[in-house]
Amino acid sequence: MTPISRLWLSSAAIGAGTIHLAVGASAPVLLMITLVGLGAAELGWGAVTLVRGRALAPGAALFGALIPVFVWGAVATLGSGLGVPATATGLPLQPMATATLFDLFLAGSLALALRRTRRAASTGTTTTTERVPNSGVQAESGPNRPEPTRIRHHVLDSAHTPAGETAGGWRFLAALTLAALVVSGLTTPALAATDAGAHAVPHGSHGLPSAPTPETPAGHHH
Repeated sequence: MTPISRLWLSSAAIGAGTIHLAVGASAPVLLMITLVGLGAAELGWGAVTLVRGRALAPGAALFGALIPVFVWGAVATLGSGLGVPATATGLPLQPMATATLFDLFLAGSLALALRRTRRAASTGTTTTTERVPNSGVQAESGPNRPEPTRIRHHVLDSAHTPAGETAGGWRFLAALTLAALVVSGLTTPALAATDAGAHAVPHGSHGLPSAPTPETPAGHHH
């Protein structure tokens, strides 16, 4: 898994975790415990993956990413069957749909990564090797196969050149910027649609006097 892939996975997990925490803050008690726990786990997994540079427990993370999807599906199905609107269940549509999108992206990406890992492992175990006479080098069988050690060193040397490192740094910076824009662009309106977002103080209005009401004319103080 490339650093850019881990960046997108961690960003999706952080976005989903933030939404689940905001939704769980005003949900019924059982759903609140479930969503807050899942949101905290998603935030922690995303932060650890971003800091450590590798996906932590991808199999467990794949299973955990699907739990909130199943929870929302079950609650929505039961609520619609009983004639209960989505707002009454404590799971508003837009925030949960956005979090589900993040979770499905996370689960799908981890499933593909695990599949590639298993395929590479099975290919490595089935490849036959033969020992080169009078040397301690293992070489793959087959005609016109170059020496693997020489190829590996050539690839590593080309990847660590200044030009390669600069290009990789710019690609990572572009991916970081794009991930931040996409996740924030989806997460911000989803948070605003939650009950916590509806009661949040608007940005820039902290410390400002409240607007005058008809009962209290402007400039009149008791």
